[in-house]
Amino acid sequence: MSEETKLTKLDTLLSKQRSEWTGKIKRLTEDLKLRNNLEEVSAYNLSYRQILVENLATLYNNIRAQKSKVEKKYKEKWIEYYSYDYKLTDKMREKFIDADLADDTQILELLTTQKGFIEGSIKTLDNLGFAIKNRLDISRL
Repeated sequence: MSEETKLTKLDTLLSKQRSEWTGKIKRLTEDLKLRNNLEEVSAYNLSYRQILVENLATLYNNIRAQKSKVEKKYKEKWIEYYSYDYKLTDKMREKFIDADLADDTQILELLTTQKGFIEGSIKTLDNLGFAIKNRLDISRL
């Protein structure tokens, strides 16, 4: 599979995951807004949060592995271009290395973007948990 196809598939997969989680969280907020089944909303809120925390842990591992891969390739390419017959300036060497690592760097950026989305979603669910508690407290008054 070509690198471009791999990048496209990864981008599509991560985009699909973001859309699915956005939909799930929006449904919870709508139920909270309408005061429908607050106990169920609370249960789903906790469940979704835990799933996202697990996804985040896996994503951290993937990011760490990708960073390691990029750093290793960078070092290999630096040595390769340093021992090149034609002596390159540091700036030229950097540009060649950046071009060689572009796909791996883009994968790292996609994973980092996904990490930010998941962290934001977890914060949203935390805030939703407080909102549910407040709604339940108000309804008891």
